[in-house]
Amino acid sequence: MMKSILSVRITLLHCILVLVIVACNKVDHAEDAPGQNQNNTTNATDSSITDSTYTINYPPVNVTTCPSAPNYGDSIVFIKPKLGADFILDPVNNKGTSGTYLSWPEGLQLNQNTGAINLSKSETGIRYNIAFIKKGTTDTCVSQLIVGGLTYLDGIYILDQNDTLALPIFNADPFAAPVCNTSNDTDYPDNNGNGDNKCTFDDDAPGQRANDQKLRVRTKSGIINLKRSVADGLFGKNPKDGAKKMLQIRYALNDASQKASQKISVQVIYYDKASSIPTNLQQEVTTKRANLFQYKIVNGKPRPPLLIIAGYTK
Repeated sequence: MMKSILSVRITLLHCILVLVIVACNKVDHAEDAPGQNQNNTTNATDSSITDSTYTINYPPVNVTTCPSAPNYGDSIVFIKPKLGADFILDPVNNKGTSGTYLSWPEGLQLNQNTGAINLSKSETGIRYNIAFIKKGTTDTCVSQLIVGGLTYLDGIYILDQNDTLALPIFNADPFAAPVCNTSNDTDYPDNNGNGDNKCTFDDDAPGQRANDQKLRVRTKSGIINLKRSVADGLFGKNPKDGAKKMLQIRYALNDASQKASQKISVQVIYYDKASSIPTNLQQEVTTKRANLFQYKIVNGKPRPPLLIIAGYTK
């Protein structure tokens, strides 16, 4: 059985040779597709398909050159408010065509047989690759899809260099203008901040808000004040190196999502000095930032965003 999911790291010519040899194995054994669960969804955890015999690498092929590449009507899609049921998005092509759908990176709840995406249970604000392998062929057609929403830029924030604010990134585009209004350091729930007609952040039930645990999320802009979070006791009175918190932020945006309720979890880690941050964490942050700024698919797990706070440089 094949264990993990997909890579886009080799040239098209090389990939064609690989696919001719082995891609039919992917189609013939679709019931064994990696990441499949009891609901026939895939949740990629890696960017390559590997087992003890071989590795298959798939090139991204766009819709114009590969008509079977999954098409959801637009290059960016949004969750919408829906009472009593999940919001499901179906592909507009490949109707009645048998085959296997796959996606990467991790976070998209995709029906492997139909290509339907459960946006209510997917991570939003991420750029995904979605692949379709038509039954009986060796063609692997891949398209990109952005699920609208927000993330935070993975980073090392050094407080003594006045690097104190984590800014939200909307729709997987680090250069896009903010969807929300600006706000200042008085905009927190305990200062009667509750969002505005554009955006609402951390508007959860009292006791369940990120701000209740001292992660200082502004309610109009979604900006996180990391310096104030530490000062207010996010990691206690005397933070220790490696102290970490995983916190959820609920939000709603006045954009194409029509203020649908969404959420994101962020991981915040504290070190007294930037020089004390382990090399593997520095590498993870560097790689994820580079991928985001180059509009590349994030390898592995784009969620949660990793916010590393260092009090001093050295």
